[in-house]
Amino acid sequence: MGIARNWLSGDHAKGLVLAVGGILILSPDSLLVRLITADQYSLLFWRGLMTFCTLSLYLLLTHRGQAWTQVARIGYLGWAVALLFALNTSLFVFSIRHTSVANTLLILSLAPLITALFSSLFLGEHAPRRTWVAMSIGLACIVSIFAEKVVTGLVGDIAAVVLAMTMAAILTIMRHQRSNNAIPIVAMSGLLLAAFMYPVALPFSLTGNDWVFMGLLGLVVIPVSFALTLSAPKYLPAPEVGLVFLLETVLGPLLVWLVLDEEPTVGTLVAGGVLIATLTIHGAMGMRSEAGLR
Repeated sequence: MGIARNWLSGDHAKGLVLAVGGILILSPDSLLVRLITADQYSLLFWRGLMTFCTLSLYLLLTHRGQAWTQVARIGYLGWAVALLFALNTSLFVFSIRHTSVANTLLILSLAPLITALFSSLFLGEHAPRRTWVAMSIGLACIVSIFAEKVVTGLVGDIAAVVLAMTMAAILTIMRHQRSNNAIPIVAMSGLLLAAFMYPVALPFSLTGNDWVFMGLLGLVVIPVSFALTLSAPKYLPAPEVGLVFLLETVLGPLLVWLVLDEEPTVGTLVAGGVLIATLTIHGAMGMRSEAGLR
């Protein structure tokens, strides 16, 4: 009982709470992107601007005169993450608009394996043999998803592959910069995204329910979820944080299926089942190995 209590009060538990809480809040993201009828550039503009405003207000309320100091402390790596996160958001919306939600999220679920590779290459956290086996199986699953597509349908899946790589890069850098506060980084990424999209956006083209869905997405779902998930690598290895993103792989398509009746193909379901099983086993083996070293 004492061991369990110590574990629950430790950094590992804090990291899991942050990561799982963030992903549960993030799960309606794909559905809201589909429900908003405005063009993707206007959606991205408001998504970025609302995220910036929400988190800036939080910083002003919690740090008052020191809010700008929090931004200044993120350093060049923090700005690199902000830029990558703006790109990541753009790729996510583009992929959701050009392929099925299930395909986007299944391909994105490769992020934990790519994160393990990046952590091995750049942080010296060497990936064990099981990671390379899992990565090979994951690659085979993604190839099978691509094989179902005609040429004109590939663009959304390709965007999802790049999306997985940028998410892995973000988690790896945040693991390296554990002292960085994720909230000003996410806030600045929103500002960058809004600035990049403004020249091509039609900000007031949103109508009716678009504003309701956009408000939920930009004021609650995105700022809160990513402020939590990007704080998790302070307490958990980056690949383990990436594995928690598997929750969105299950919940995201399920919500879209229930609300919009977008049914995944049989091939996607089979590949997704194999991929999720592989990543779950990989994660369980990793946590068991880590526990054995303590």
